[in-house]
Amino acid sequence: MIRIGLLVVAMTLAACQVHDYCLNCERGDGGLGDGGTDALDASTVDAPDAGACVPTGDEICDGKDNDCDGIVDEGTLPGVGDLCPNQMGVCAGGVIKCTAGALKCSITPTAELCDNLDNNCNGQVDEGDPGGGAKCGTDVGECVAGINRCINGAVQCIGAIGSVGGQPEQCNGKDDDCDGSFDEGLTNLGQCGTSGLGACHFGQLGCVGGGVICVGDQEPTFEICDNVDNDCDGVVDNGFNKQTDPQNCGTCGHACNLPNANEGCANGMCTIASCQAGFHNNNGVTADGCEYGPCFTAGAEVCNGLDDDCNGSVDDALTPPPGLCKTAGACAGSFAMCTGSGGWKCVYPSGQVSVDASGNIIPETKCDGIDNDCDGIVDNNQPNKGVACADSGVGACQGTGSFQCDPANLNGPAVCTITSPGAAPSAEKCDGKDNDCDGVVDNTSGANRVIDAMTHVTSGGLDFYIDTFEASRPDATATATGVGIARSCSNANVIPWHSITFDAAQAACAAAGKTLCSAPQWQTACEGATQTTYPYGNAFGPVTCNTETFDGIPGGADDDVLIATGALAGCKSVAGALDLSGNLREWTNDITGVTGTGQNIAVLRGGSYQTPAVGATCQFRTSRAAVNVIEDTNGFRCCRATAP
Repeated sequence: MIRIGLLVVAMTLAACQVHDYCLNCERGDGGLGDGGTDALDASTVDAPDAGACVPTGDEICDGKDNDCDGIVDEGTLPGVGDLCPNQMGVCAGGVIKCTAGALKCSITPTAELCDNLDNNCNGQVDEGDPGGGAKCGTDVGECVAGINRCINGAVQCIGAIGSVGGQPEQCNGKDDDCDGSFDEGLTNLGQCGTSGLGACHFGQLGCVGGGVICVGDQEPTFEICDNVDNDCDGVVDNGFNKQTDPQNCGTCGHACNLPNANEGCANGMCTIASCQAGFHNNNGVTADGCEYGPCFTAGAEVCNGLDDDCNGSVDDALTPPPGLCKTAGACAGSFAMCTGSGGWKCVYPSGQVSVDASGNIIPETKCDGIDNDCDGIVDNNQPNKGVACADSGVGACQGTGSFQCDPANLNGPAVCTITSPGAAPSAEKCDGKDNDCDGVVDNTSGANRVIDAMTHVTSGGLDFYIDTFEASRPDATATATGVGIARSCSNANVIPWHSITFDAAQAACAAAGKTLCSAPQWQTACEGATQTTYPYGNAFGPVTCNTETFDGIPGGADDDVLIATGALAGCKSVAGALDLSGNLREWTNDITGVTGTGQNIAVLRGGSYQTPAVGATCQFRTSRAAVNVIEDTNGFRCCRATAP
């Protein structure tokens, strides 16, 4: 009953873990007797609580849905499948099962039967003469009925004697003549017995108890250890080795009795042959037997508050499992500590690690630039941290930055931190930005409109304005063409807009409040009033403009490449427009025919970085292409009738 108490406590306090050592124990004889009550049948399962299921841990055998998955006592349960503590008799092979919310043994003791089996599992077979005691046979005359006895696993009728009335009396313990007297007159039958050695001497033959026996003699008997020659063979206590017999160790009658031990005897001294189940001789001393226990070895020591290796120490010489505790981020310096029945517990540095009341790491909630939950990611509870953000400003006046932790509220969300304040409003430029912060990019009208660099040309009766530089995209730089297509720009020191069709060039000019230059406008701007051959004069300058003879990448071989607008200051017309010769061939609104597929053919003026001297003159107009052609060497510039 003490062990059952421990089991109930263990099951209650340790998630219903089954005690390994005692099931079905009953007060009295140490096991379940006939008709006994199974201690595990006692109900220990609370009635289901009303309301939502609250998980309490892994599923155990208790009639409850511990993991709240809608199924009771499912899966692999603690203790289930273990061998039952009592493995005697027919109980051998019994295992623990979960039955009706309680741990029970699959085989339970029953009342002893006469079957040569240990039915009540107490280590004895057919004890108590099961099935015996009743009379059997028939009483006839002076004959005696027999008695049922359990012999060799079967009930047998012993002593039944049939009727033999009228026979001469014999010394056989029967009323052979059925006169109510037994063995009468059978006395003084002569001397008998053995005399000579040891305890033996003569006696008289007589009929006693139905047989002729020697009365008063001393016959040889089984030798016992009593310092007497009981079998009269001339040897005292033969068959007994007082040097090795634990029942007569050193001298007759000296039985070794060592606590919790199976005793042995060596050289006449008591020894511990082995310890009884669950007990251990940890101190190595024989006199106190197997002093430690009961303790059943479960294997190597683990952190569980138990002495698994039964060496007398609980949770000793343990090494925590590798990788048990997190060490990243704020968990640097953590270590594992054995808490006994609570198992291993990670001890984390205090202050910066996100833990619950039990010390378990939980997802971080702070925005503090620290990996509080030690998962290798800093502030992963802030999905927008580091994401670009902006203030309420418009255009170039808008400040930009990114979401960062709020120093004033580390438990709050990341806030937009402006690291690049917006600029003050300024006059609009053709750069793909809203410089005046009015919500319109590259305004073409109004006081702050884009004023492109344009050259005023008045010659031959014409009065107009032409882009000072070859047209470029709004986001062009000194090394890149850019990608913007909202309008064309006339900017210095940028890569001009190339690989463009005639229609796209017209649209880009229109978006800037201009038109694609006509043939007369373009040629007049190039040759001026004096009608020079090249924009800079009549003599060809091999390196004045970016034509075929100009090395676009200084050093080495001659490189014919596109360069930035206005890069060659000498490639300038009298009026002031640059790059009208070389760099890019420029579309003009000069249609000279139609292709076989119906596409207009337009003239491209000025030549490109691949054009020789003859094709780079102001008058050369035989460079033509279908308006849908796209080539790297084709560009454009725009004109307008009024000042920008």
